[in-house]
Amino acid sequence: MALTLSKLFMRTISQSAGENSTGVSLWTVEDVEKAQAAQRQAEAEQTAAEVARQSRASQRLGLGEPMDEDDDEYDAGGFSERVLGEVDLDI
Repeated sequence: MALTLSKLFMRTISQSAGENSTGVSLWTVEDVEKAQAAQRQAEAEQTAAEVARQSRASQRLGLGEPMDEDDDEYDAGGFSERVLGEVDLDI
């Protein structure tokens, strides 16, 4: 059995691949590129959905717009004026 399988494997692997094929795969180079592009697009959509979800959650909590990492500490975003107005300061 093992000898038969190894002979079949050797015959299959020794076949020359066409210019547009990737080895013994049934996929062509174009098929692989299309699948990779679809995967990248799905990841981008998932990232965009996560950013939108986080933005909605921060707005429900009254935190305003989320700050970018490049923004200064006291720049736009962060707590809303309503939240800051309700803070009780003991001076």
